[in-house]
Amino acid sequence: MLPGEFPLPEWIFACPGAVVNRLFVHLGAVYDRGFARDYGQVLRDFQIRWCLGRRGQLHCPRCGSTALIRKGWRPRVLRSSRGRLPLQVQQMRCKSCGRTFRPVNEVLGLSFQRRFLDELVEKAIGLGIQMPFGRASWALRTLLADAPSPEGVRRQIAARAATIAPCDEVAGTTVLVDDTRVKAGKNPRGAAAHLAITAVPGPEVAGRPSILKRLVHLHVGDSEALRQRLLGLPVERLVHDGGMNLEACASNVQRCRWHLVHQLNHYLWQDGMKVEQRRHYQKRLKRLLWRQGPRAPEGLEAFIQELQRDGFRRSAEHLQNAQPETFTWQADKGFAFTTTAPLEREMRELNRRADVGARWSERGIENVLTVLFHYRLNEKPIMPLRAYP
Repeated sequence: MLPGEFPLPEWIFACPGAVVNRLFVHLGAVYDRGFARDYGQVLRDFQIRWCLGRRGQLHCPRCGSTALIRKGWRPRVLRSSRGRLPLQVQQMRCKSCGRTFRPVNEVLGLSFQRRFLDELVEKAIGLGIQMPFGRASWALRTLLADAPSPEGVRRQIAARAATIAPCDEVAGTTVLVDDTRVKAGKNPRGAAAHLAITAVPGPEVAGRPSILKRLVHLHVGDSEALRQRLLGLPVERLVHDGGMNLEACASNVQRCRWHLVHQLNHYLWQDGMKVEQRRHYQKRLKRLLWRQGPRAPEGLEAFIQELQRDGFRRSAEHLQNAQPETFTWQADKGFAFTTTAPLEREMRELNRRADVGARWSERGIENVLTVLFHYRLNEKPIMPLRAYP
């Protein structure tokens, strides 16, 4: 072997056509072992210098004495995307009370509960909010040298959800509210997932207009939590589909014009109208709702009276209940949107993640959706998935 040559086992070259793959696997394993060894050695040297540099300054956490001696090393193992990293933590013993402790834990960021490096935790959370926990764990274990279990992925997402605070900056924006059913809780029909976001027109991206959205509220359960959240914010403009009474939750409340048209189809069906006629009435209502000027409310009132005269009582009652919130957008020109269309894209994403073929707990699905939409709308992940090899 010539100077500078790297010794390689013969099995790498024993199979023609597979040399590049076998060489990749071998060198990857060699460098990972070297990385783990160097990682532990650098941390050990740092701890020695740190303790020597603070001799006489460290105090016993029990009695406060400075009479301390070094008392060996405690082994720890950290799990990362490059495998398990064994390391040692310097221990100190108090000569006064006999307490043994590790003063460098806080400096190193090694809490007692830490088992994973942040880079692996972020990768696990990033996949766990997009796919079932079991599949996320399998994907990580397939692509990386180590991965948390499905239960570990769930716990990391729950811990992250507990630290997330929604956006409170709603002044001057339009708040969109919607809800859907997810398969969660004890009710056979599932539980309601309530979502509220702000939406404002954004800059053009690749020649197309964009929408800037921020998560304001997400809750799985009854609607009272959503109502209380909105009452606690200075909401000026709110758009909803009529599923809840949100009249007192904002200064100006607008019913979604798109939902009004499509909901009419259901009420006309309840009134016994045939499909062909229902389409005609829907088109008439759509023209009324999108009409500008003061004659639009008068046209809607005449449309409701016509439905009542023709015996379509449920349809007329539906429009009559929504009438006070139908043309709010004409009086307040500050509405960025008068339909919940920007929110519907997020509702599709919510249903995609929640529909896994199993029943969630209400708290479990809320944790997943909270982290998912926080990363989608409010903040990017703390560490990108590609930040580490």
